[in-house]
Amino acid sequence: MADYAGQAPTSAGTVLTERSGTASADTVPAGALIIARNTGAGSHTMTFTVGAQFDGLAVSSRVVTIAANAAAAIRVPASYANANGLVPVAIDGTASEVKYYVVGA
Repeated sequence: MADYAGQAPTSAGTVLTERSGTASADTVPAGALIIARNTGAGSHTMTFTVGAQFDGLAVSSRVVTIAANAAAAIRVPASYANANGLVPVAIDGTASEVKYYVVGA
């Protein structure tokens, strides 16, 4: 498991660290922007587990589908945060085919 902090963009440019997807257990900060690229031949889903509750009831996770050889910009709302301000991320199938960057809010 890895807790990935968001990297802050600057006017001079920030070199982003590429993360390779894992099946589960990685986390990103709530409020971050995720830039995800699917390098595989088939679609993949990224599942963001929502830690918030409404009236004591669990809120459904957000599932984002990324087509083969496509990229997506995904905002992780602050309301998805667990008690530590993090949001667990899981990627289906051959998770290592999804490369992503975590940009700070």
